[in-house]
Amino acid sequence: MLAIRHASRHCTVLFALGFAACAIEGDEVEDLGTVGDGKADTVLPRSVAVDLAPGESKRFRITTTAFVATLAQDTDVSAELTAKHYELAYASGASSAPRLEVSGDGTRRAWTLTVFNRGADDLEATVVVDPPRASGELGIVSDIDKTVLPPEAPTGLLPPYPGIATLLRTLELRTGGAAGDVHYVTARTPDGVTEIPAWMAAHDVPAGSIDTGISGVPWVAQREKVEDISRILDARGAQPFVLFGDTAHRDPEVYAEVRAAYPDRIAAVFIHKVNATVSATRVAGMHLVNNYAEAAALAFGEGLLTEAEARQIMNAARTEGLTITAAEIDALVDAAR
Repeated sequence: MLAIRHASRHCTVLFALGFAACAIEGDEVEDLGTVGDGKADTVLPRSVAVDLAPGESKRFRITTTAFVATLAQDTDVSAELTAKHYELAYASGASSAPRLEVSGDGTRRAWTLTVFNRGADDLEATVVVDPPRASGELGIVSDIDKTVLPPEAPTGLLPPYPGIATLLRTLELRTGGAAGDVHYVTARTPDGVTEIPAWMAAHDVPAGSIDTGISGVPWVAQREKVEDISRILDARGAQPFVLFGDTAHRDPEVYAEVRAAYPDRIAAVFIHKVNATVSATRVAGMHLVNNYAEAAALAFGEGLLTEAEARQIMNAARTEGLTITAAEIDALVDAAR
């Protein structure tokens, strides 16, 4: 083996059996392995820590067909993610929480994933490499009361249930989707929703159309909701939808009817458990959840969210008042894999 060093670049060129490589000192590539080779330590998602001074970068190699990389940090240092394989190149742009989706063309390649510190302070962060989720922009149909909005207090409308605003917003904007895919269906009369748009804006709940009702009588409201949701789905071609409701009234029965009528259009149904006991037959084939951290983990398991997105939602729920530990978050994610 012959080694030739170029003094100005600290570059070592190695020749062995016709192979040439150039390694730049201080810029080593960490190999994350080949996805799909059956080894436990190379199954996505992978999480790796980075600690970079301003202007520094760190490179990783991952061999796979496609992936999604996200960066999470507790501060707001500007960072950028790039991925490259010869002529195929992707870049996230610089932000405190960059996200990079590498679609490729179905061929397994050795990608070089690079993390850049574009800020003026040290970057201490975690990069999560996930498999790409199911394609297609999702539509969302949600009830309001006891699904997004807790029962009203004497002081007025309360904040949303912990995590639900972030969950709805993340699902709506997944795969670079545009806003405008959230639709609310309620038994409230038009007079009963006058405060709702302002409340949504104040709490960062995604805005959307609101279909109201004429009666809170369960069998009347059920028929109205089925008709409203059917009209929404009929107007949107083959777009898949995620449905959110609760056990207080007739949402499980409504969604069972909708799913039977549109079996190929409903990606998942999440039912917020607000009753002490719920018959298993009411929620058959649906995700019955005690809180929206559980819903985020299950959405990750369904391929609707990446692990990084699910964890972001779960941490938001904890920040907003949900009693849940980091170990419990890990357990929910592991159970959903």
